[in-house]
Amino acid sequence: MTSPIRRLSLDEVLDEFFFSADKPSPAMVLRACEAHPEFREDILEFAALWSSHDASSEVAADVLDVPDESVSRLQSFVLNRLHELDGKPASTSDLEGAKRAVATLKGAKLARAATFVGFGSNVLLLAKVLTTITNVPARVARDLAEHLQVLQTDLQQCLGPRLAGSKSYSAARAPNAPGSETWESAVRSLPVSEDEKKRLLAFQEGDAS
Repeated sequence: MTSPIRRLSLDEVLDEFFFSADKPSPAMVLRACEAHPEFREDILEFAALWSSHDASSEVAADVLDVPDESVSRLQSFVLNRLHELDGKPASTSDLEGAKRAVATLKGAKLARAATFVGFGSNVLLLAKVLTTITNVPARVARDLAEHLQVLQTDLQQCLGPRLAGSKSYSAARAPNAPGSETWESAVRSLPVSEDEKKRLLAFQEGDAS
């Protein structure tokens, strides 16, 4: 009788991944994700942390932060390819998938997403984008959709108070419902410098029709 093939643990998979090359590459990450789909997210996080060590000339032993934009680009490449392998073209609308992606934005993932869309360390503003802002700039929706690997049209239905049952407002009418605010009011209420507020307000440029 043949014994069943033992599944590798996460630690074993990451060890195998680490010792397979001197530094991670998109192709290497893709192969690992294809071989161990149950650990896709862990492999991506591990590759990001590994990349951060290689990119730094002085790496502290307790590094916890993962590079943001470069890591997201790597994730975008790998996840796009995985969508193809799963038979789910990136162009296929998937509102429920977008909702699930938004639901993952907590803690470190929320912070990385904030950096990716250009908010720097301002996690509060991204939290408001997800919950209270009624006129999220198109630029923010576009970049966040890229980061989450979902369609912008799907993502826009998951932003602000829409899913909380609030009313819809036209662009010409300022919302005044409890728990909702405009991009301008949200930015102006942030505890940041006036220069930073000016930079963030400029995200709306090009949105006017």
